[in-house]
Amino acid sequence: MLSTQDNDRLTKVGPGTECGAWLRSFWFPIAISDLWDGPQAQLQLPDLMKYDDRVGTPTEFGEQFGTFKRDPLKVRVLGEDLVLYRDLSGVLGLVGISCPHRSSSLEYGRPREHGLACPYHGWTFNETGRCLAMPGEPPTSGFKDKMTHLAYPVEERGGLIWAYLGEGKPPQIPPIDVFAAEDGIRIVENFCIWPAHWLQVVENSVDQVHTGILHGEGSSRADVWSQIPDVDWDEDADGIQTIQIRGDYGRTNYLHFPTIILLNQPWPGGKFNWPRYSAIIRTPVDDFHTLFFHVTYVPPVNGKLPDLPEGMELEAADQVQTLFIQDYRAIVTQGAPVDRSIERLGTTDRGVIMLRKKVERGIEAVKQGKDPEGVIRNLPDGHIISSSDKVTDGLMSPAAAE
Repeated sequence: MLSTQDNDRLTKVGPGTECGAWLRSFWFPIAISDLWDGPQAQLQLPDLMKYDDRVGTPTEFGEQFGTFKRDPLKVRVLGEDLVLYRDLSGVLGLVGISCPHRSSSLEYGRPREHGLACPYHGWTFNETGRCLAMPGEPPTSGFKDKMTHLAYPVEERGGLIWAYLGEGKPPQIPPIDVFAAEDGIRIVENFCIWPAHWLQVVENSVDQVHTGILHGEGSSRADVWSQIPDVDWDEDADGIQTIQIRGDYGRTNYLHFPTIILLNQPWPGGKFNWPRYSAIIRTPVDDFHTLFFHVTYVPPVNGKLPDLPEGMELEAADQVQTLFIQDYRAIVTQGAPVDRSIERLGTTDRGVIMLRKKVERGIEAVKQGKDPEGVIRNLPDGHIISSSDKVTDGLMSPAAAE
């Protein structure tokens, strides 16, 4: 149980908040890239929700706000409304949504050879926030050279566009094989926008007792998950590994801080042994919403990619659809954000407590001007973090593929 004050400290994500400052130490994906031409899949959520004074499904909102299609895209991340664009020379930019001239929305801006032009008076800003043009000003005016606009760094990795909203030199995007390896097969999914706070979503990743109950009935994994697992947790500098044991069946996942959950995705029924890993990245939108992305990675084994049996597909969406809906309904009905001052935690909530303490340590590190745990710097170029080091499943192993 947390006090209301402590709960606010862990859940407020906007500019000037303590948790928001910690989260700004990390990169987050904000959209599927317009340049991604690999496989895509789309999990479906039929429930209705309200977002931006509109009613629709989480899938519809996720598609609208999480997929970049070359036109300027309004995005909301960490409580800030921004615009993602690609100029005519191919450079990506992420800038504040309101033009600093007369506050017209740059969501309707016009990409130029360099930068994005406001549709109202043509003030043009590049990816660093530098003003390149003021068409209505006299040619001799130096006003544009004094004007800057809010802008954040963006990078493309694994079919996704990532943003860094922090101060100072950005760290490295974690080079996890799921979205950093250059071999294998990659499938990118736009998961949806959930009307739930990022922390209550991430807490689900270290609460594995729920898998034997919530997913133990009516899901594609019910045959192996119907037993409540024995659970344990192993913490390191970058995250938390969760261990689940059901008799002779063992499974681990790994929460890479702050919001990336690494998983195995065994093929249906465990009938095909070939490694298939996935990363679900939860991007905090604001205090009440979270944007999901899912990347699945099928690596080569001994230089070969799998020949799938007839009727089997690479995408993991069909297998986890029911689990996805079950998790959504359990988490969203907690409230946004959940009131942790009224909860009562049990023995098997040790992972949740571990997670919260880790967040609190991160918040304190940022207040002291230090990099929090999970921030990555100085890894050599080409270094890849292997999912197999942290996530395992008794139904899948690289050795079995060999």
